[in-house]
Amino acid sequence: MFKEIETKKFTSLRKKLMLAILFASSFITLITTGLQYYIEYQRDITYLSQTIKHIGSSNTSSLSRSLWNLDDMQIQVQMDAILKLRDLIGVAIYDEDGQVYYQNTDHEFKTLEKFETRFKLDLNESNYTHKLGELVIWATRDHITENLISRLTTFFLAQLVKTFMVIFVMLYLFRIFITKHLDYIVRFLQFSDFNSLKIERISLAKNTKSIDELDYVADSINLMLERVERANLETNEKFLRQEKEIQLQKAASINSARLASLGEMAANIAHEINNPLTVLSFSGKKILHLLRADELDRDRIKHFASMINRTVDRMTKTITSLKRLSRDTSTDQFKDVVIYDMIERVLDLCQMSLNEKGIELSTEFIGFDFSTKIKCQEVKVSQVIINLLNNARDEVKNMEKPWIKLLVIKSDELISFSVIDCGTGIAGEVQEKMFEPFFTTKDIGEGTGLGLSISASTAKEHKGRLFIDNDSENTKITLEFPLDL
Repeated sequence: MFKEIETKKFTSLRKKLMLAILFASSFITLITTGLQYYIEYQRDITYLSQTIKHIGSSNTSSLSRSLWNLDDMQIQVQMDAILKLRDLIGVAIYDEDGQVYYQNTDHEFKTLEKFETRFKLDLNESNYTHKLGELVIWATRDHITENLISRLTTFFLAQLVKTFMVIFVMLYLFRIFITKHLDYIVRFLQFSDFNSLKIERISLAKNTKSIDELDYVADSINLMLERVERANLETNEKFLRQEKEIQLQKAASINSARLASLGEMAANIAHEINNPLTVLSFSGKKILHLLRADELDRDRIKHFASMINRTVDRMTKTITSLKRLSRDTSTDQFKDVVIYDMIERVLDLCQMSLNEKGIELSTEFIGFDFSTKIKCQEVKVSQVIINLLNNARDEVKNMEKPWIKLLVIKSDELISFSVIDCGTGIAGEVQEKMFEPFFTTKDIGEGTGLGLSISASTAKEHKGRLFIDNDSENTKITLEFPLDL
């Protein structure tokens, strides 16, 4: 959980609060202001429409009579008076044939966005109506829109200033009442020694008579520290009692694990020797049989003699590998070892037990040739690889078509030995404990539970690590250490 928190980007509460206030205030202001000014805009548009209707209805009668009397002077006066009103940019009178009788427009008439309203010009006399034409009034909403934008700009600037003032005041108060104490709590916990037998208690520097949630947090932390301190005392006493026992048992356990490993290898050697002895016996009898014949078959005799030599070499090689691996390693030094030779000696001791279980073993070498050397403690590294191979063997021996692969990779800085088997991985609860001493999943009598623990210690002695590769599709455990020791 703590690793997950550390990987996230830190953002202070003050910054989060500032952004929250800014966004919330801006959103609410935007919604309420937009609604308010939309209503005002619609009201201004309605007022403009009503004004035009009022002008039209109040002037059509007089304009109709002036038009009937051809009183151009009166018509011009009335039309110019209409044009002087705000947002009206043009007026015109069309006769009954649709021809312009009189027209007057603003100088920006052609560039402005506009709408028109038409009024009938009729003269009623003696129950007879004379249709004289139409009064056309052009108006624009641009002034209303510009006024609205200007008011909105002023309003939002004022709101922005007010919002930032509120933010800074709230941040200051938030700092005084909350984050200052939270920072103190974080620093206190970061620098506290929770393994100590006497842990300091936290105390908030607050000059108030009342208590709040932060005081409850401090009390909870102090209660937790008290429990940790008590647990440390109990653990320390228990550790002192067990330390002597562990030291006494450690040497015996390691020796037991070593003897168990040698015992298992001895069983493998018995198989390795038993089969070659059969070959030697068979070859010796064939040679005697050939020598009794009337004519010597030299080629056949040479063939069986060569078979005897190869078998003896194989037995010698196996026994030499066992002697090398079974000797005392307490005084071993780091020496240059040919990688291929070391792996070959390991496989000489394990191949037979794998073959008996029907397990296919393959090897792959990457990044080096047959003469490449590394500096290590050969016996200890060999024991780690044998232990990993034996563990893999025990896990896959009952599977269908079991296989194990030994992968050795050398890079510019590292050497790694990976044992991969046909399993699909190791359960998480087992991974958490598998490198602990005496932990084993094998049946009683089949394992000491010290193999992986000793192997992990060998990895540390070589400034490396023994780890489970969970990115692998199959079960994979790797011994890795640097070339420069």
